[in-house]
Amino acid sequence: MPSLSQEHRIAIIGSGYGGSVAAQSLADKGFRVDLIEMGCDWDAMPLVNGKTFDSMTSPTARSTWFSDRTDVPFSYLAGLPIINRRIDRGAGALGMERFAQMKVYVGRGVGGGSLVNGGMAVTPRKSYFQKVLPQLDADEMYSTYFPRANAQLGVAEPPADILATASYYQFARVAAEQAKKAGYSTVTVPNVYDWDYMRREGIKRETRSALGAEVIYGNNSGKKTLPRTILQAARATGRVTVKPLTEVTRLRRSAGGQYELTLKTIDFHGVVRSEQTQTYDRVILAAGSVGSTRLLLRAQAENLVPGLRDNTDLGKGWGPTATPCSPDD
Repeated sequence: MPSLSQEHRIAIIGSGYGGSVAAQSLADKGFRVDLIEMGCDWDAMPLVNGKTFDSMTSPTARSTWFSDRTDVPFSYLAGLPIINRRIDRGAGALGMERFAQMKVYVGRGVGGGSLVNGGMAVTPRKSYFQKVLPQLDADEMYSTYFPRANAQLGVAEPPADILATASYYQFARVAAEQAKKAGYSTVTVPNVYDWDYMRREGIKRETRSALGAEVIYGNNSGKKTLPRTILQAARATGRVTVKPLTEVTRLRRSAGGQYELTLKTIDFHGVVRSEQTQTYDRVILAAGSVGSTRLLLRAQAENLVPGLRDNTDLGKGWGPTATPCSPDD
């Protein structure tokens, strides 16, 4: 494969963790990239009642990706039942990929899954990592890449004072006590949330975000999402062009080795604003395990990428099951 020059056109499909890291790495090296995201650029959206994102208790069209009704992944929050509600259809922050036996929740918007996850950032046990990905250098991952990712994302352990005294962590204290009685040990879960902000919102000196039922539809404050960390740094270079509300519907590789992407751009209400084809020298697939695989399977079925039809493993080995692990893992 020819070496990449700064004159080459590069597209990154998806703006979640993989796409944001790729954008920052390329931009830092002087490359210009188009970052293509099928969801909104929420930082550019007008505020509604002073906020960008919905709380879990008051969802609107901003909550869920083109659905008539919310579909939350749990039934209770803080001991209270969560009831799904009818909403208007729109390009909301939480999307769902539905299959026969499972649902996959995904982030829709610039920042991908970082917008809608709980912020938990766990470094796996090294022994388990080595078992799952034996082809990678585990020593390098744990000495270089995991520490670098944690630093860039702002990962931190929950502070002892919050765990020990905060009323909203009482459930965690009770659970730890019951686990201990049953003979189990517990560990804390690192998170990207700003713990100082949580202290202030806990005593009502800040507008409540995580403590105001803002999680799966986005946090208006407190959470260190990708648009506040890695993606912010990437965009600050001036070399990253974000293309929001734009879906790549077709991937084709030409005889000359370039990639033709068919792009469909919509507005918040789903009205198609444009459909066009753009040509790139390099394409990075970062649309998540579902989105990237779907795009490749379409290209394979239509024989749009030479050699892809010969890949008999594409789309296999992914699903709701997992290999059992021993307690040491």
